[in-house]
Amino acid sequence: MRLSGACWLSLGTGALAHPGVSPGSQYVRRQSGPVPPDTIKDCTYFYDSQPGDTCASIASDWGVTLQQFVTYNPSVKADCSGLVVHSSYCVEQNCGDGPSNSVTTSRTATSEHSSTTTTSLAPTGPTPVQSGISSQCKQYYKVQDGDTCAGIVNKYHTFTLADFYSWNPAVGSNCETLFVGYFVCIGIPGTPTAPPTTTSAGATLGPSPTQSGLVTTCKSFYKVQDGDYCEKIVNSFGTFSLADFYTWNPAIGTNCGSLFVNYYVCVGVPGTPTTRRSTATASTTSTTPTGPTPTQPGIISSCTKYYKTVSGDTCQAIADNFGTFSVAQFEAWNPAVKSDCSQLYLDYYYCIAVPGTPTMRSTTSTTKTTSTASSGPSPTQTGIISSCTKYYKTVSGDTCQVLSDRYGTFSVAQFVTWNPAVKPDCSLLFLGYYYCIAIPGSPTTRATTSTTKPSPSPTPTPKGPQPQQPGIVGNCNRYYKVVRGDSCYTIEQAQQVSALNFQRWNTGIRSDCSNLFVGYYVCTGVS
Repeated sequence: MRLSGACWLSLGTGALAHPGVSPGSQYVRRQSGPVPPDTIKDCTYFYDSQPGDTCASIASDWGVTLQQFVTYNPSVKADCSGLVVHSSYCVEQNCGDGPSNSVTTSRTATSEHSSTTTTSLAPTGPTPVQSGISSQCKQYYKVQDGDTCAGIVNKYHTFTLADFYSWNPAVGSNCETLFVGYFVCIGIPGTPTAPPTTTSAGATLGPSPTQSGLVTTCKSFYKVQDGDYCEKIVNSFGTFSLADFYTWNPAIGTNCGSLFVNYYVCVGVPGTPTTRRSTATASTTSTTPTGPTPTQPGIISSCTKYYKTVSGDTCQAIADNFGTFSVAQFEAWNPAVKSDCSQLYLDYYYCIAVPGTPTMRSTTSTTKTTSTASSGPSPTQTGIISSCTKYYKTVSGDTCQVLSDRYGTFSVAQFVTWNPAVKPDCSLLFLGYYYCIAIPGSPTTRATTSTTKPSPSPTPTPKGPQPQQPGIVGNCNRYYKVVRGDSCYTIEQAQQVSALNFQRWNTGIRSDCSNLFVGYYVCTGVS
C-alpha cells in the first residue's frame, strides 16, 4: 500500500493539509501514535505500527525500501530493535520527492535545520552522508548499487573492515544500512593512500601485492583471478593440499573467506613438487589399478564404482544423490576427505560402491520422496513426512528460521520434524531442494494474535539478539551478525578479537569454522 493522488503536508500537531489548499478547507488527521523525536522533519505521511509488524513488513506495505524506512525513522535502528508498537512512523518523505530543501540545506543553513543535515561532522566533505561519520574524514567514496562494506574495503586495501565500521557507524555492525548514493569515509589522517606492495612477513623477492602473513619461505606465487576459490587453486596445481595452502596464506581464513582478486598467494615452498602428482601418487593404483584418476590417497582397495565431484558437492549431498550408502560409509571408503568432509576436492574421483553395496536406491527408506507422497515435487531429502500437503523449494540465503518466519504457520521445531534430514541445527538444508511446510491441520494464514517468534535454530542463549550460534558463553555482552562471505578469521580481524577468545566465547563453532551460520549472531565481547 502506498499513498496515491494528492500529497498531505504537516500542519504541526494533528493535521495534514494538501499543498495549495488553505488550512481548514480540507485535511486529514495525522496518525495518532507518538512520533519519535529523531524522525525526519519533512515527513508527509505516518503509519501507526501494529503488533506483528517489522520494519521490513511496514516498508513493503507502504512501497518504500527498508533502507528508506530506516532513514526516515532512525530510532528503529538498523536491526529494527527500536520499533515500538503503536508509535507513528514516517512512510513518505516530501510527498515522495526525496529530501526537501529545508533538510538538505548547505552548511550555511540556520541552526533550525542543523540537526537534520549530515555534514556537520565533516564540514569540508561531500553530501549526502549518514549520521555519525568521522569528523576526521579526509577521503570519501560514493556507494554504488551492489556495494558491500567488505567489498569497499577490498577495493582499496588501505584500511580494515573494523576501520570502516568505526568511521561510518551508521552503516551498522553488519553493513545492513549501507545506503546507495551516500558518501562514506574511507580515510582519515594517517590512512595509507595506496595498498601495501609487499608484506614484512612475505618473501622479499616475490611479486606484489600479497596479503599479510604470507609464509616467508614461499618460492612460487599465483595471482588470484576473478572466480577463483581456494579448492580451485589447489586442484589446478595438484602439487599441494588445501591444508598447505591455508598454512602458507593464513590471511585468507580457514574457509577461504578473504581470498582477494588480483593479489598473489603462495603456491609453493622449498620441497613442494614442481609438477602435478603422477597417477601413481594421485591415486591408489596398487589397490585400484583400473580406477580413474585423479583420486586421493587411501581410497578403499575393493572399490567397484567411482564418482567425479562437481562444484557444490559435499559428502552429504553425494550420499543423498545416490541413496545407496551413508555419509559414514563414504568417508570410510575415502578417508582422505576427513570425518568433517573438509578435504573433498573438486574434479577428483571418489569411491561410491564396494562389493555388496546396493545398485539401486531403496524404495522404503532412502528415496528422496516418500512412498505416501508420490505426487510431491523433487528433489527432496530422505524421511520427509508422508502426510505433507505443501512444499517449498529453497533458495540462496534460506535457513530453517528464515522459512518459519516467512510463512508464520509453523515453528522451526515442526519444520525439522517434517523434514528430519535437515538435522536439528539445520546444517543440512540443501539449496534447490523441496521441503514440507504444511500437513493436514496446519494454519493456512499467518497468526496475528502474537508477535512472539518461534525459537530459532540453533537454540539461542536466553539473552542478546537472536538468532544466535549455539554455545555462546553466558557473560557475552557484545554480538556480531554473520553475513555472507564471513569467516572466523575475518570476524576476528574486524572485531579485534583474538582467535583464542573467539573460540572461548563461541564454544559451538568448530575449530575449522565450518559451521558458522550466516544470519546468526556470534559473541565478540564479554563482561
